[in-house]
Amino acid sequence: MLSKLLKQEFRATGRIMLPVFGALLILSVLANFSIRLLDSSAGNNTVLRILAVLVLVFFGAAIFGALIVTLWLMVTRFYRNLLKDEGYLMHTLPVSVHGLVWSKLIVSLVWFLATGLLIMLIVFLTALIQSGTNISEILAQLPSWAEVREMLASQGIRSGDITLFCAEFIALVLVGSIASSLHFYAAMSMGHMFSKDKILLSIVFFVALSFVMSLLTNLLGFRLHDLATLTVENGDVAMLLFYMRRLLLFSLGVELLQGALLYFATTLSLRRGLNLA
Repeated sequence: MLSKLLKQEFRATGRIMLPVFGALLILSVLANFSIRLLDSSAGNNTVLRILAVLVLVFFGAAIFGALIVTLWLMVTRFYRNLLKDEGYLMHTLPVSVHGLVWSKLIVSLVWFLATGLLIMLIVFLTALIQSGTNISEILAQLPSWAEVREMLASQGIRSGDITLFCAEFIALVLVGSIASSLHFYAAMSMGHMFSKDKILLSIVFFVALSFVMSLLTNLLGFRLHDLATLTVENGDVAMLLFYMRRLLLFSLGVELLQGALLYFATTLSLRRGLNLA
């Protein structure tokens, strides 16, 4: 049943996100032409210069807008499907509350990652095109894996350490994105346990949860500043990597704990106290 929910959710959200991605790609092409126009002699034309600047402004706004749309879609889909009138139907489906929540989380995570990767790719290609550098030239200048391993070994770093660092960073991004979504879901679910002022209470719970999560992070935190200063001053790359991995693991642990608590609050509110009236 989860696969069917995911299929339906991707179909519904894709109607909005795919046109947004398409518009972002088109604006990126126009932005590249505009930058070249401003750098050329044709940029002396006042009308063309104004149009080029407007395109660049719209391009910057589109990048920011794509992030906002992704966040807005993540919140509104959960709100409309599970907390509004559609909730009467959704909660009668032969699927558990966990399945309903995970269908929203997985789809939101995919669109968050897709939006972030697309924006990074567009910015990278735009910078590459405007610099006039051929990507094959960049690839030719990159050191081979054997050279990288030799350089790392000279600093006391094993290639496996880099692999673990990358894996931990990716895990932090994934868990952090899920925890961020659950922050909204928990606040809305708790706010809709009441019969009146549900939106206002959802905002209140969001602020309260933010305070509790921040307090939890501070209570679990430990001093890493001294170690960071020591490793930077000594120029010890291996120790700096150790510090960064330690910080990553701590952050991952905090995000996992916060995500678990928020997930429990979300599912418990949906199962026990949801008020759709």
